[in-house]
Amino acid sequence: MDPAVRFWLLVLSVAGTISASIMLVVSAFLPGSIFGEADTLAYVGSVLVALVSMGVLVWSLTAETNSSGAAGPRAR
Repeated sequence: MDPAVRFWLLVLSVAGTISASIMLVVSAFLPGSIFGEADTLAYVGSVLVALVSMGVLVWSLTAETNSSGAAGPRAR
């Protein structure tokens, strides 16, 4: 994966994870302050945003870098 793409995936997924987590914590301590009188769909949506962002974060950190100059671990 290109280092620039990996960097921006990292930045966006960290921002999404942090913002969704903060929204959930604030809505847990101050119910009705962020989502208003929303149903559980808003809470489920924010949990899905956090989980997808964390998944993209883990995937981008564990993805291999395909550079033509470096040999892979199985190359001889």
